Amino acid sequence: MLEDQQKMLKELAVVFSEYYLNYLIYNKNAEKFTAFNLTTQQDTILFFVKDNPHITANEIAKKFSISKSAVSQVLSKLEALKFIKREPNPTNHREFFIALAEEGLAYQALSEEADNDFMMKHFADIDLVQLQNVLQTMKKVNASILSSDE
Repeated sequence: MLEDQQKMLKELAVVFSEYYLNYLIYNKNAEKFTAFNLTTQQDTILFFVKDNPHITANEIAKKFSISKSAVSQVLSKLEALKFIKREPNPTNHREFFIALAEEGLAYQALSEEADNDFMMKHFADIDLVQLQNVLQTMKKVNASILSSDE
């Protein structure tokens, strides 16, 4: 049984990698992201900010297990490029919330458009029950990852 599970996990890893690569290669909007000239770290943090409005730099550092200094450098660059803005925390004046700014909102809109186009094209023929099963499974996996991180 354990051997079958290990084989399945290896296949899942390959499938996840293939999906990610296919998304990058076959998403007709993917090349538009290169015009923003973001590093992988900037891109990752920007996507995290997009999905977590009003997050703090400390929370970002904790989430990615990187120093506050490293986060500060990335955020300063993203702020200079108008991808993010810092908003004062009304309950803690030494802290700022990070929010999307003009370029960040444009990046978010492009991301949503790219995702919707890709999903509509490549997920349209998959049964709703199958999609719900995948969604439920991935939520369990993410919950397991988060609980093991604590």
